[in-house]
Amino acid sequence: MSDDTKRSKPSEKMIELRLPSKLGYERVAMDAAASLASRMGFETDRVSALKTAVSEAVTNAIEHGNQHDEAMKVVVLLTVRGDELIVSVTDQGHKTIDEAYVSRVPQISEAMKRDDKGGWGIWLIQELMDEVEFTTAPSGGNQVRMVIHLER
Repeated sequence: MSDDTKRSKPSEKMIELRLPSKLGYERVAMDAAASLASRMGFETDRVSALKTAVSEAVTNAIEHGNQHDEAMKVVVLLTVRGDELIVSVTDQGHKTIDEAYVSRVPQISEAMKRDDKGGWGIWLIQELMDEVEFTTAPSGGNQVRMVIHLER
């Protein structure tokens, strides 16, 4: 049970997804988050930002946390609380997120010179979401907690 599950209140609505660590399943999480955000009344551009952040977080969990081990799960917890949507993505891996990646700002000119154009996910998540927290889950995997606020 995740920390967000333990902290839930009766007025919160929660959806939990348990996804295999196989690329392509990030779309399931993206679609669920987008559907929920649309039902809450988020504008189209905010839903698009949420989809990108969720895709990056789940893809990172599959590739880096669980290292493509399909037997390992990525748990996505979507929580509606008042005027905010909280998305928690947790992997089961044992490789912790390097703090240098959390605070790094990618240099576009350097990235364009490399064959591998990756390495933008954490930065994108931080730019697109209102609140982001990277922690170690109680189970030992990495956990990314993202919050997006509904602006009325």
